[in-house]
Amino acid sequence: MKLITKVILLIAALMLPVIALYAYSHRQSTKIVEEQITIANQQRLGIFLHQIEGTMEQVSQYSNLIAQDPDFSRLAGNILPSNGYDYALLLGALESKLRLFSMSTAWMNRINVYFPQSGHAISSYSSLEYDAEALLRDYSAVWDYRPVNVSGLTNQAFTRFFVEPASASSDLTRASIVVEINLMADNIASLLDTFKTKGNNDPFLYRAEDHEYVANDSADVSLIGQLIDSDSLGRIDPETGYREVRLDGNRYLVYALTSDKLGWTLVDYVPLESILKPVNESRTLFFLTADLLILMGAAAAYLIYFQVQVPIRMLGSGVERLEQGELSARIAYAKNKDFDSLFRGFNRMAKRMQHLIDKVFHEELRAKEAVMKQLQAQINPHLLYNSLAYIISMAQMNRIEPVISMSYNMANYYRYTTRTDKIDTTIGEEIAFVISYIEIMDMQLNKIAFEIDIPEELEAMVIPKLLLQPIVENAIVHGLEPKLGNGRLVIRAWAEEEIVRVTVEEDGEGMAEEAMRRVNEALLQPEAPDRSFGLWNVHHRMRLRFGSDAGLVVTRSELGGVMVLLQWPAERSRNDKGDEFAERGEERD
Repeated sequence: MKLITKVILLIAALMLPVIALYAYSHRQSTKIVEEQITIANQQRLGIFLHQIEGTMEQVSQYSNLIAQDPDFSRLAGNILPSNGYDYALLLGALESKLRLFSMSTAWMNRINVYFPQSGHAISSYSSLEYDAEALLRDYSAVWDYRPVNVSGLTNQAFTRFFVEPASASSDLTRASIVVEINLMADNIASLLDTFKTKGNNDPFLYRAEDHEYVANDSADVSLIGQLIDSDSLGRIDPETGYREVRLDGNRYLVYALTSDKLGWTLVDYVPLESILKPVNESRTLFFLTADLLILMGAAAAYLIYFQVQVPIRMLGSGVERLEQGELSARIAYAKNKDFDSLFRGFNRMAKRMQHLIDKVFHEELRAKEAVMKQLQAQINPHLLYNSLAYIISMAQMNRIEPVISMSYNMANYYRYTTRTDKIDTTIGEEIAFVISYIEIMDMQLNKIAFEIDIPEELEAMVIPKLLLQPIVENAIVHGLEPKLGNGRLVIRAWAEEEIVRVTVEEDGEGMAEEAMRRVNEALLQPEAPDRSFGLWNVHHRMRLRFGSDAGLVVTRSELGGVMVLLQWPAERSRNDKGDEFAERGEERD
């Protein structure tokens, strides 16, 4: 199966569970939102309806107060003052009491009191003539919704009559007092306005018998008419108290709660699409993003295959040919800015490897080839493979910058290590090579911070090639890599009393005193130990190059880890001396 197919299948395998999980989450979220809306609206409906019933019940108590008032009882019993002045005072006092009762509540209301025995009538709002026929016609023992005339203006009102004594309700002519209470419909509309919140709902009172309704001042009358005409209100589940309806292509949640005292139903509806709009927009955005990610993943897989996989296959094929002994193997490639330097480095490496191998057959190069083999034996054989694995990983994630950076560092690294025309180098060149190595390792470990302090006057001093790299490699592999968290590596150089000193120290896990003592003892042995071969090799090469005063020592670092101190006489490391030595070395070779 090709890489592009694998990547596409991997993207699908990753995205499908995410899409399925999101679809389930969206469905559950919508369900929870609807349930919470239902609970909140049902509670609000109950509170609002209780408020209406409570206010009407409060007004209904006025009939008892009026029936028990002695002034009203005098008029009911036809016990009237003997002169007109006292009679006028009595009527004025009764009307004042009615107005006081009417003003005791915030609702606009009118209280009419009829006295069938004496044929009198008074009102809290205006003068009122007793009309027995109108009283019998309008009488209702329950709250009725009808038009009432107040000062020549007709208003809709909720009306109810209270009879004293109650036994006379069947024959009003035997009643002593009949109290009529009118609650104007404008009160209900105002109360519905306070119940309405931010336009998301539209409450109204509804009576099914005659399809009468009282709406709030900003109600959508046409939509309320559609709800009534569609008989949606009659099909509301009495257990849940709501149902979902669709009008003009929009979904609504309709809630209803009927008052046993009034015989009216409080109805409220909310546009479900409006409430769920943020959730639905989030769903749409998610699926658009998911589609875009899938398309981008397919495009990335295509680019990875042609821009990364094909070059890596070519590089792998070249490595396999080298492993099989085909030293003439070279990579023929077109321009590829991401892998160009790597291919060039590989071809140069292969060419130089072939050159070195060819020189084995010449006896005059045996010494030099043996030295280079010894140097190359110190290089971690897994460095190339780990670096290539890192490049592949970054390339698969379409992270081009790390690929380029690793490629350049590897090119610098292998350009330096595979250059066999000189045995010696300068401190500056060795430090540049060490920096490439540290950056390669840091890209793989992502935990190394390093500091280099080399005076300019020391950078031109000549030293054996690959002198510092084994020390740095040892510090990273044994000191910083096992450490949890970030690590620090410090390289310093200075000249003191014609002695050049270089320290490589780290803040890793450190080394026990006994182990450090054994390492220093091993450095003095004539034969290389099984362990610490890199340190032993550097120590003996320094003594061979600079004399018995040169070498290295392993000590404890103030940073908390291990410090390796290298020192040699400065006079044997001057640039002119080094060139002379290099020339003599070339002659010997």
